[in-house]
Amino acid sequence: MLTEKNQVLSRPEPNGQGGIQFLYRVQNYGIAALSSPNQDISQIHWTVDIVKFHGAETLKYDICHSTELADKTLTFRNDKSLNEFLEKAFGYFSELQDLEKMLEK
Repeated sequence: MLTEKNQVLSRPEPNGQGGIQFLYRVQNYGIAALSSPNQDISQIHWTVDIVKFHGAETLKYDICHSTELADKTLTFRNDKSLNEFLEKAFGYFSELQDLEKMLEK
């Protein structure tokens, strides 16, 4: 089971392909995790993208492959490894947001 920490949305996969999507958010950055349907339970996995939200009050986002955390779509084979990545990502997003604020000044 995936962590609920910083989870802002869970929904059926938005492109109509089946499966489920979880959306996590830390300020302006987040993670979209998608598990597509698969009949063979040993083949279930998560595809994960780093996202940047359009604003503080919206869940609209763009995929962001320009962070040090990930420069491409990632794949995780089980919930445990994805949860470990999420914990690291939450800390990274907080630090990244602080750096962006410093650069604005």
